[in-house]
Amino acid sequence: MARTKLKQYVDTITVDQDELDELAGAMQDILKYGVIKMDDNKLETNLSISLALAGLVFNLTRAAGIAVGVVALVLSLSTDLRADLEKNIRIAIDDMHDTRRFMKRNGYRKVKLEFPFMDYDDIRLITGKGEALRVLGKNGWETL
Repeated sequence: MARTKLKQYVDTITVDQDELDELAGAMQDILKYGVIKMDDNKLETNLSISLALAGLVFNLTRAAGIAVGVVALVLSLSTDLRADLEKNIRIAIDDMHDTRRFMKRNGYRKVKLEFPFMDYDDIRLITGKGEALRVLGKNGWETL
């Protein structure tokens, strides 16, 4: 069996509240249909993400590419690594929701986040808790 070519690293993205909410929804779809059910057809149908955000975060511009890539990744992993991936995606989703609430509560329009990513072939996934580096508010960008 061929070894899975995985690359893990940290990268930053800058998003507004709506994009962050959309990203969390996409990650929930990836978790449910890609990681847990491993159904690329349902994942493609349910993936709720704009093309611009898909290109920014997942390095792909079509839902079909994301769906096939996620399911291929999951099928290549051992049971333990699948469980780790599921746990880390759940952490990322929870963190996105917490960050969006923080932005809304404090009147921030955009946030620059640093997330752990995992690459597999042509797809990358957010796999853990992010760190807010800067926020855009009424007085411009602020470092946190």
